[in-house]
Amino acid sequence: MYLGDIMELKEMLKEVGAIRFGEFTLRSGKKSRYYVDLKKATCDPATLRKMAEEVVKRIPPGIDRVAGLELGSVPIASVVSVMSDIPMIIVRKEKKGYGTGNRIEGELKEGEKVLIIEDTTTTGGQIVRAIEAIRAAGGEVKDAVVLVNRQEGSDEAVSEKGVNLISVISAPQLLEGI
Repeated sequence: MYLGDIMELKEMLKEVGAIRFGEFTLRSGKKSRYYVDLKKATCDPATLRKMAEEVVKRIPPGIDRVAGLELGSVPIASVVSVMSDIPMIIVRKEKKGYGTGNRIEGELKEGEKVLIIEDTTTTGGQIVRAIEAIRAAGGEVKDAVVLVNRQEGSDEAVSEKGVNLISVISAPQLLEGI
């Protein structure tokens, strides 16, 4: 459906050095021979814009808020918010131990439909925790968009929460031909 755009994004990610090979430990604790560093990609304006464009194309109708997950997807969600004119929230990994002590930054009203945006997912743990936090705060979550889906359990984990995981690009697509 978006094959040409996905190929363009893949090339941009390669050009900015966001795809690295070696021995890496992922947030999930899993070991990997490759690492997708979308934080590096978000520091390049053209690549950040392209990632946001790809997310905007996949926003389901009726979304009231987009949610960026601390830290990697916050820049992407910010640009998506500006491009789509949909307000955003930030979901922290855990409640702050100082200041307001918020887990969710920004305004979230009871019953609002929230689209979670994640940069990369392996097992889906961060998305699942964000779903739980948003629901606990009164928001509704039915969809999440991930830029790079490593497809190592994330689809199943997110689906168990009744949420549809929409992937911009899968790890096999990203790594094909590299």
